[in-house]
Amino acid sequence: MNKLTTAVWEITMGCNMRCKHCGSSCAEALPDELNTSEALGVCDQLKDLGLKVITLSGGEPTTRSDWHIIAKRLVDNGIITSIITNGWLIDENFIHNAITSGIRSVCLSIDGLEKTHDFIRRSGSFNKSIKALKELRKNNISTSVITSINKENICELEELYQLLSDLGVNSWQFQIALPMGNFAKRPEWLIEPQDILSIIDFAYNKIGGKLLIVLADCIGYYSNKDIKVNENFLNDNWSWTGCGAGKHVIGILHNGDIVACTSIRDKTLVAGNIREKSLKSIWESPDSFKWNRNFDSSKLKGFCRECRYTERCLGGCSNSRYCINGSFESENRYCAYNVEMKKWKKYLESLNDISEIDNVIEKAAALKHQDLYKIACEIKQSKL
Repeated sequence: MNKLTTAVWEITMGCNMRCKHCGSSCAEALPDELNTSEALGVCDQLKDLGLKVITLSGGEPTTRSDWHIIAKRLVDNGIITSIITNGWLIDENFIHNAITSGIRSVCLSIDGLEKTHDFIRRSGSFNKSIKALKELRKNNISTSVITSINKENICELEELYQLLSDLGVNSWQFQIALPMGNFAKRPEWLIEPQDILSIIDFAYNKIGGKLLIVLADCIGYYSNKDIKVNENFLNDNWSWTGCGAGKHVIGILHNGDIVACTSIRDKTLVAGNIREKSLKSIWESPDSFKWNRNFDSSKLKGFCRECRYTERCLGGCSNSRYCINGSFESENRYCAYNVEMKKWKKYLESLNDISEIDNVIEKAAALKHQDLYKIACEIKQSKL
């Protein structure tokens, strides 16, 4: 039984920036955008479905004049509501509306230090974001930052950490900038799979620091360090159990289209539109979100098919596989565990002494580490 708990709602495609990594290629608001009355109807339908948490995004949600009216209806309906913004329009009026609407948290997108951030987004936007974080904190509004990591900013994480810590930011989420929308035009900016380990190492080394680091669903999934980072965030045991798109998460697009995940822009995967069907009927339809609800590990390829975690993990983030390889069935080369195993394979292949490989085989057997054991045995066999 699929139980809806979380949603992301792109309330507009309009945006006052033209970010070079925007996955939605946002520009002007589109004419088929839900009007206020329709949007409030969606808020009530979400309540009826028992939704717990929602994030308002865009585009730039604050370019829509009724964003706070939508937020207030959601909050009044008992739904924990936050908003992701580029910060350009945060002023006293925004803060007043955020407080009166009951917004739980304001998340700003910051993608590097000043020069890098302004290059990716818009000149002057970095300083506006810093000022906004200060004003939000002054008014006791919880703040978080989200950074889309790419080759332009990955070297700036330490300095950003210090800055955001000093500003009193509550949490900082890392996600990978994926080749979709505007970013698809800049493949040279995409980080390498091995960079995932350095990102996780960074987050792991900050456990216990002033700033709480959160790893998005595209980063993980079964390395010891990423598990610890997630447990630190949740204050509980944590385990990745597969992509939640269409299972307990949905995305709502500006025009009322309902998708399993707002990051997956394939129009053929739209499950329905609230102008034509009720949200309840879309959610409960056996034909909705079949691409993920009916997905099983037998459909995966490469290492993901053979991995010891395959039945629980189901290949990690669906959008990562889809964007990078064009298929939900493809191997997730950006999985931290996958990267670790490939590092082991490369190391073992470099060994000329069979006894050293035997030592790894013995240790892997003792630890019941099936994947490492299999890799080591195969390499030993190839060297005999």
